[in-house]
Amino acid sequence: MENLEISHDILSAGSDFRSCRQRVRRFFDRTMLVRYDEVLVVENESINGAEKNFLARIQEGIKANQGVVRELLANLQEEGFIMLHDLQGLEKGYLSKILHTVAHLQDGFIGIDTRFYNLEEDSHGVSRDLQQKIAVTPENYWILQVKGRIASAGEDPFDAFRTFEGRGDHTV
Repeated sequence: MENLEISHDILSAGSDFRSCRQRVRRFFDRTMLVRYDEVLVVENESINGAEKNFLARIQEGIKANQGVVRELLANLQEEGFIMLHDLQGLEKGYLSKILHTVAHLQDGFIGIDTRFYNLEEDSHGVSRDLQQKIAVTPENYWILQVKGRIASAGEDPFDAFRTFEGRGDHTV
């Protein structure tokens, strides 16, 4: 069984790449929302706010998150959940997990489906206030490309995502 690899672009503020990398590693070490066996920060795929395509990279990431939400909502619609009141009949299982993932992408909790994450605001977007701060001091902001690796366990590749069930590697 192969390892699974999840990629995220993480927006972080800091005086240099190294300090941002430390913040991002600490975040992944402490968050209970996603657990990876290995977190790699790919320096040559990371970008400083002073580089010309920085804002475009943020927009691409936000659009990628929105694309994930659209796909997940389309899955729910294919299963007959069209109107809000239809959700009353949603049973626990695969479809409720889809709805849960959509909620996380909307409310700012990072997950394996997150493509872009704003560590400064715990968000999947960037507020106008932060956009203005980036415009004033772009050199103090970075987008770090992060690859989370999960060693697959057993026959079911989704066993690797069951972080709180029987893996015993979390702390409360």
